Amino acid sequence: MLTTTRMSLKNGAGLTCVTTNRSKTSCLSAMLVLPLGAEGRSMSALLPYVLRSSCRDFPGRMAVAARLDELYGAQLEPIVRKRGEAQLVGFAADVIDERFAMGGAKGLFAGTAQMMASMLLHPDELKEEIVAREAAQLCARIAALPDDKRSWAVRRMYQHMCADEAYSAVEWGDVDAIRAITPELLMEQYHHMMRTAPLELFYCGSLPAEEAARQLEEALADKPVVQNPLRPTFSAPRTAPHDGIRRVEEEEPVAQGKLTIGIRTGITAFDDDYPSMVVFNACFGGNSASRLFRTVREKMSLCYYASSQTDKLKGVIAVASGIENESEPKARQEILHQLEDMQSGGLTADEVEAAKRSVAASLRTMFDTPLVLENFYQTQAAAGLDETLEHLIARIGQVTVEDVTRAAQKAVPDTVYFLKGAGA
Repeated sequence: MLTTTRMSLKNGAGLTCVTTNRSKTSCLSAMLVLPLGAEGRSMSALLPYVLRSSCRDFPGRMAVAARLDELYGAQLEPIVRKRGEAQLVGFAADVIDERFAMGGAKGLFAGTAQMMASMLLHPDELKEEIVAREAAQLCARIAALPDDKRSWAVRRMYQHMCADEAYSAVEWGDVDAIRAITPELLMEQYHHMMRTAPLELFYCGSLPAEEAARQLEEALADKPVVQNPLRPTFSAPRTAPHDGIRRVEEEEPVAQGKLTIGIRTGITAFDDDYPSMVVFNACFGGNSASRLFRTVREKMSLCYYASSQTDKLKGVIAVASGIENESEPKARQEILHQLEDMQSGGLTADEVEAAKRSVAASLRTMFDTPLVLENFYQTQAAAGLDETLEHLIARIGQVTVEDVTRAAQKAVPDTVYFLKGAGA
């Protein structure tokens, strides 16, 4: 039995509760929702790491670790995400569900909620050494982004494709801006966020929604009400701001080239035909039965891997592939050919039905992992969407071949990015 409840707390915070007995752990998260392109993005990204290191009630890492041990080894981590043109910053916790606590111990959820609220609402005096340490570690995370060439190529493609849009920004901020952060500036940003950013909460566990809401209201009693929340604006243009397909080539000392193609669809989770776009992506490159995998990779051996992924709030698709340098023209042409074939009615009923089954099965696995459900529902909340996972699965089951073809016809290739292996 699983029940999803959406409500607002007295202080204005939004709360999504998934009540279930399917998992031995429960999940709690608190996310402040900010416009991704807003000034102060780097400070917003740094803040949860600093607050996690030390707050008024848990001054220092040892105090934080000791309290987590008392909560049966709970995990409570800073979170920074990009969802469309929104930046989500806050905390997510994973703790044993009280049904499984030894000796019937109670209060694990309340204790976790109070600890998270303390970090969010009661910052310690921001010490220069803590800010400098966490800033250095955040810069190191950003510097390490190019190490994963597959995801780096996708990120670089979007930076070129959406160069004049907030979506091109790195959610963790910019290294130079992070290095310039002082405790005083960070505290100013903290107060600005608390005055302007909506707070979204998520809970998945065995507690009834009303009880979870009551305990969260108690833990967050000191949170001020945000009178005029500054919400992100989501943009999903289907028309590129340039003529034709943009071509970008960069070189790095890698053994395998990375060919990435950015496609605009203009279809987002706000639209009625969003399920059709999800199924279209699955048919195109979303799984091992897709066109890109079966034809471009397996049949024609043009790629080491080939897949496509979407951003539900931006209405874009990224085709990612690993290739030999000399295969770039053929791989690019075949990927675009498969898209054109789908747009011209080449999809079969078997392809669409297989894609629907694959998507539905993938979505259903989310019910088994509270932290995965948290990611889905906090993305929904950040965008102001109230559709449940169950309803989305049901809508996907109703998609027809004609629906998928219409979604495919809205796909417009925008940018071809080739990370060429230098000297390969």
